[in-house]
Amino acid sequence: MNNVHRVLAAGLGKVVSTQWVYVLLLMAICSQHQSCSKKVAPFEPTDALGRANQWVYDSLRLYYYWSDQLNKHPDYSLATPEFFRSLLAPADRFSAITNNRDVQPHRSVYEWYGLYYSLVTHPFDAQRLVGVVTFVLPGSTAAQYLERGDLFTQVNGRKLGKDNVEEISRQFTDGDAVTLMKAVINDQGTQLTDKAAVSVTGGGVPFQTIYTARAFERNGIRTGYLSYLQCIESQDYRVLDAMLRFKQAGVTELILDLRFNPGGSVASCAKLAAMLVPNYQPGQTFVTFQGNRSGGTVKQSFEKTISFSATAPGKTPQELLLRNLNLKRIFILTSGATISAAEILCNNLKPFMQVVRVGGKTYGKDEASFRIEDKRSPKQIPWILYPIVYKIADANGKGNYSSGLLPDHAVNEFSRLPLMPLGLPGDPLLDQALLLIYQSTDVGVTPMRKKTYVFTGLKEVYYSADNATGVEFQH
Repeated sequence: MNNVHRVLAAGLGKVVSTQWVYVLLLMAICSQHQSCSKKVAPFEPTDALGRANQWVYDSLRLYYYWSDQLNKHPDYSLATPEFFRSLLAPADRFSAITNNRDVQPHRSVYEWYGLYYSLVTHPFDAQRLVGVVTFVLPGSTAAQYLERGDLFTQVNGRKLGKDNVEEISRQFTDGDAVTLMKAVINDQGTQLTDKAAVSVTGGGVPFQTIYTARAFERNGIRTGYLSYLQCIESQDYRVLDAMLRFKQAGVTELILDLRFNPGGSVASCAKLAAMLVPNYQPGQTFVTFQGNRSGGTVKQSFEKTISFSATAPGKTPQELLLRNLNLKRIFILTSGATISAAEILCNNLKPFMQVVRVGGKTYGKDEASFRIEDKRSPKQIPWILYPIVYKIADANGKGNYSSGLLPDHAVNEFSRLPLMPLGLPGDPLLDQALLLIYQSTDVGVTPMRKKTYVFTGLKEVYYSADNATGVEFQH
């Protein structure tokens, strides 16, 4: 207080009231702490950790979709992965960081084992659950022991129950071998009996973009069926080949099965879309990217989006026009594992044609990221960021499906067990699409049908869809 009085005496030449003394004292304290009348000095890194964290912060401030929500005074002493996560907006489910060494990007069940599964209510015991293998990727380790439709009652010796869903799901997250107790329904359809335990090892799975392509015919109408597993540029030639075969076969209806497509390249997605829409024009807007104040809104035509592809097949308009089916409508089969770039097909075809979605609600990733690598120091292993940069919408700016896209025709895939193979009548989702097209599932294909059992009221409790591939925005 004496110091303040001396300052006042020197500056004003007189004694002021006690009230003003307190006011000026407060101002002096604020000045010392630089928090009331002045801005906090910018962070100045003095070590490798500080420099790395500052690079992370500056990158997010420029590109991050939620950059306006960044903490202005973060804790720069945190380890870089923790620092990155501390900056993410509450709504952000997908931004990632890696150094490809001790910090690895998250890998999904599909990427570890090449399978998807669901946990559904047990058909004969209301207190228990049963696992249903919904998809197995050919060539994966899982394919040696499992197939679509297999049932299991235990994971690593633990019986499936409503109280341990999260624990069971964690058994699949680290890539270690998992042991499943396979079970079968008896001939009378009244009991589920354990059969044998199988052990599935995690590891790399082969890339595969198409599971099967076939055509159905009834009353002179030919319908193509394409099970599209992933938007992978290196295998775009397979998609082009399938579409050419459909074109040559005179296909006028198409069922696009995206139930197990976790996304991938937007360019691959645009190539397929260009071969589907009526009166395809390369300059038509295909996708809208909505970013932060720095990124703004970016509208991309088919041609521009496709130009970012790293592979040649499908990059020229002539190739796509040659295979264009000129469809008036399309039937898309969806599930909780329809994610990211696959959801772009579900959403962004609507301005051009009628889109009929059949099955379940999609995952809900209406966002795009791109890769940002710290290349400032060649001596250090660089950090790589995959921040969400844009929200995705169609040509008319319509998107906002973070909660998932609802089907036009909801179908419970588990109403008949065990599941039928993909692409054959007897699969509930495919049957629904065939009924919408032909009012019948008698389409000249007579598969060797499994004996199946009808169950009403089975509820899906957990689905193994877990996005890791995502959409990478190309710019």
